[in-house]
Amino acid sequence: MGTFRIIPDEAFGAKPIIRIRDIDAVVHNYKLFKQKADLTSTICGVVLKADVHGLQMKDVAPALYNVGVKYYFIEELCEGIELRKILPYEDAKIFAMAGLLHGEEQYFKSFNIIPCINSIEQLKRWNKFCDENGKASVVIHLDTHMNRLGLLEDQVEILSKNFMELTSKVNVEFYMSHFYDIKGTDHTQCFKQYDVLNQYLNVLPSFPVSFACTDSVILLDNETFNFGIIRPGIGLVGGAPDAKSPISVDAKHTFEIYAKISQIKNVKKGETIGYGGAYTVKRDSKLALVHIGYKDGYLRLLSETDENPKGAYMYMDGYKLPLMGKVSLGITTVDVTDVPESTFQKNKYVEVVGPNVDIKFLADIGGCYEILAALGRPNVKVTDYTLREYFNLYGN
Repeated sequence: MGTFRIIPDEAFGAKPIIRIRDIDAVVHNYKLFKQKADLTSTICGVVLKADVHGLQMKDVAPALYNVGVKYYFIEELCEGIELRKILPYEDAKIFAMAGLLHGEEQYFKSFNIIPCINSIEQLKRWNKFCDENGKASVVIHLDTHMNRLGLLEDQVEILSKNFMELTSKVNVEFYMSHFYDIKGTDHTQCFKQYDVLNQYLNVLPSFPVSFACTDSVILLDNETFNFGIIRPGIGLVGGAPDAKSPISVDAKHTFEIYAKISQIKNVKKGETIGYGGAYTVKRDSKLALVHIGYKDGYLRLLSETDENPKGAYMYMDGYKLPLMGKVSLGITTVDVTDVPESTFQKNKYVEVVGPNVDIKFLADIGGCYEILAALGRPNVKVTDYTLREYFNLYGN
């Protein structure tokens, strides 16, 4: 376990939750992925969608640019516009992976954002617009049977037969695709996708390729799958395929959440906790209410019930605090039976996510990193700091 952060009352102010974002740790984690990329002479881009899963582009993007990052991937055009305001530099390339939606052409051109087109129709529109308004770049997204974004075989065939005409007024930067079944140890689908990608590449003109993201860089052979550009995203903020598979033992936590507690009370064995009486107390116990719930991004999927125990917990100064019952709108109940009274006297809050409650562990329970994006959203209940800001103000 790590050190339990001592937080003064004034750091919370009038709010029950504190969020601390370690931007230097994001840069550190990026460098771990870049080391992998360098071994295969691959460009290491970064995915900053969902406001960097709550770490916030306004702080993360300049820090990454300052260490040499030039390729930035976001989801929608609107995210790209916000990022361009942060990085108004010609050498900072911004790629919008959601593609070119209807009526967006002028915005892509005006803000120098590169669309990752997902259909022949999008490519035709962009090529026509660039014919009338000047050449611009494009990325072509190839769907290797995820059956989501990108061109499948029928459209790849059209592209291969009409490539010069369809791209006459654009500069193709690279092709991209995306893995859809990378978790665990069975990577059969990844190799099937790899074969499909190579079938596409065999009939298309040669350009660089981007395929690998966080999980595939960690779990798959880099020589085979890195291609020309990797694009780690969740790995930058401390994520990984699972809690046991970080990019490196040196990977750092980037995100801490602390929430105030109230109303410690004693309950008897056999009593039930929370909505639906879904959790039955197994022994005479002491519980505490933590002032964070699902409206604050602490997912209901983490609820601890008799029928579906998950094992989620919070932490206080040397003690794990298991959840009890369903996560409510703004309150979560935890078991503090084993916590000495002296510890409560010192601490009026718990660690929800941090060095002692690994976000990777919570993501394993919840099934994905939805919790990180959820906890990172703007919230009137939250006092938000970067770690540097927090140190400058409170010195610990």
